[in-house]
Amino acid sequence: MRKPGLALRLYRGVAPLLASLPRLAAPFSAKLAVGVAGRRGLAERLSAAAERLQGCVWVHVTSVGEYEQARPIVAAIRDRAGDAPIPIAVTHFSPSGYEYARKHPCGDHHDYLPFDHPTTMRRLVQTWNPRLLLFVKFDCWPNQVFAAQEHAVPIFLLAGSLQPRSARLHPLARPLFRDVFDRFTHLGVCTAEDRRRFVEDLGVTVPVSVTGDTRVEQVIIRYEAAQGGEVARRLKRLGGRLLIIGSSWPPDERLWLSVLPDLLQRFADLRVVLVPHEPQPQRLAALESQLTRRNIQTVRLSTLMAAEPPLASASDVRCVLVDTIGVLAEIYRTGSLAYVGGSFTTGVHNTMEPAIASLPVLFGPVIQNAEEALTLIERGAGWIVERPEQAQARVAALLGDPGELTRCGSLARQVVLDQRGATEKSLAVLEPYL
Repeated sequence: MRKPGLALRLYRGVAPLLASLPRLAAPFSAKLAVGVAGRRGLAERLSAAAERLQGCVWVHVTSVGEYEQARPIVAAIRDRAGDAPIPIAVTHFSPSGYEYARKHPCGDHHDYLPFDHPTTMRRLVQTWNPRLLLFVKFDCWPNQVFAAQEHAVPIFLLAGSLQPRSARLHPLARPLFRDVFDRFTHLGVCTAEDRRRFVEDLGVTVPVSVTGDTRVEQVIIRYEAAQGGEVARRLKRLGGRLLIIGSSWPPDERLWLSVLPDLLQRFADLRVVLVPHEPQPQRLAALESQLTRRNIQTVRLSTLMAAEPPLASASDVRCVLVDTIGVLAEIYRTGSLAYVGGSFTTGVHNTMEPAIASLPVLFGPVIQNAEEALTLIERGAGWIVERPEQAQARVAALLGDPGELTRCGSLARQVVLDQRGATEKSLAVLEPYL
């Protein structure tokens, strides 16, 4: 086993202090407080699960998006194992990812990942004795990796991504992450550009191959599963064409609210489905108030779903405000075109879900986290809109030319279909170690 370089030695030296910081900061962050509370009793839970997890495949993911990427890989491992099942342990860093996985489990054990303390990670590897450790996308912790390598556990990254502006490429951080990733057995990445950045920019020396984004298979599965959903049926009964504003944050909503009245007036058959990223009661009430001030008749999705008989062709309902989580993939099935939020803040949310539903896709400027958004632009099926007048003009141009709307939607769907096969390629990398 190679000795740690200076950067990794320094990190391991301060790691006990870093691992204690979340508990100290929890009173000042509601999200952090949830994560700290969820980790109470974690050591005992992980130890209690050890007997049934001996020789497991240990999968670690950050949040919901990475978990969705992991699920096709886990399913493929289970199918390959057949009558000799391999236990699967999945650890999560964020509370949202953990809570989502509890409702949609794919492993034999789901729990939080301990904070990255050298002793804690060494003890967990010894307790579980995993046959391999698998990270998805990018969230890997130095002490977790070091402990696994110390115990000769093969380590993999799949659906890996390294963005051009990643903090891992900062001159001060690069030596640490080069040392960490060089302890992996193999890096499977989403695109050729990701591979170039790992090899040339970060300077790793371990094998790196383009295995693709496994989220594609999960997006396709979710799209097909949403085919017969009641939400889609209720929305379709309203009639007309739907503009889906998905996973919106306040900056996204400011982009659209000023132009929706004009668009709804120009296109009598247009309706809007507004899906806030975090549909908290206070935020929903504020959005209803803003829509009302603009004379846009609004109904909440929960009200629409509860209506008996179902509302049909309700000409006065021009906007459906979604107050339910977990239905966005189904909602995209009903749309004519979509805007995907998050692209004025931390990064655009999932653009593949509307694309697989044959919707042209709009988004804001922050898309460096999503290679598929760049591909949509290159193929003529996606557009950046930064100002209200840009959003208004693009929607009007598409709605005003039904043939072009259909053509761009078909191009968007093909962007997703062209990426199929990532799970098969990823499993081929793991095969010798299972």
